[in-house]
Amino acid sequence: MESPEQMDESSEQSKEESVKDSEGTPEKTETPESYDVVAWDKLKQGGAAFAISKGKEIGVPQEELDRFAQDVIAREIEDKNYGLVYRFRKNIGIGTEEDVRAAGEQAYKFFLESRDLSSAVSIAEDIYGRDSEEYRRAYKDNEAEQKKTKDKRKKKEAEIEDEEQELNVILSKDATFSDLLNAIDFIEKEKGLGELHFEEELWDNFDSEIVEEILSFRDIQASKAATTKFMDFFKERGYSQSDVSKFLPIRFKREQKKKE
Repeated sequence: MESPEQMDESSEQSKEESVKDSEGTPEKTETPESYDVVAWDKLKQGGAAFAISKGKEIGVPQEELDRFAQDVIAREIEDKNYGLVYRFRKNIGIGTEEDVRAAGEQAYKFFLESRDLSSAVSIAEDIYGRDSEEYRRAYKDNEAEQKKTKDKRKKKEAEIEDEEQELNVILSKDATFSDLLNAIDFIEKEKGLGELHFEEELWDNFDSEIVEEILSFRDIQASKAATTKFMDFFKERGYSQSDVSKFLPIRFKREQKKKE
């Protein structure tokens, strides 16, 4: 049987060994990320749909993708970009069917109140169907609005060049995205000729990745818009100049032949 003195010595020895063991054991470090974090951060600076698609390819965890998607949705809702939120949810599959429908209903109501009636018609057909009261209301209002626009355009025909009468953006073949966006704003806001529905035509005729990239030039990549040539962008993705003019409200200036 150990004496009290021996028991005290044994206890102190155990404490010292415990301290040594503790000091000798390396601290636990967090498990390194299993994907390229730098690449993911760079992707997040571009179009959201494109970032999520590429994020999946490089192994970004689903919870991180979901968190990013929700941040995008929250930001766009704050900016009242309800149509974009609906398309984003629908095309990428963010949330339940109820979430997608709720986003569509919110977009429809906003477009109707803001008198963006062609967008309201498109959303109503998607969400409610052509037999719905919502669709008929938006369609009827849009027809009336279109008539007003046509009447207004006729009054200005004498002041507009032949190519501009169709309400198209006229660009040079070397135009950048900044040139395009400025031209759209000029026609719609400064000249007041009506809506070009440029964004709608993008969604209707091009993949969501291309649309997201183009839309990002107006905000998060505004500086890049000034250095990115419009036609170079589309040619790299397999579209010709005639394709662009066919799908979008854009016409290109005729090149003048150089005199020999």
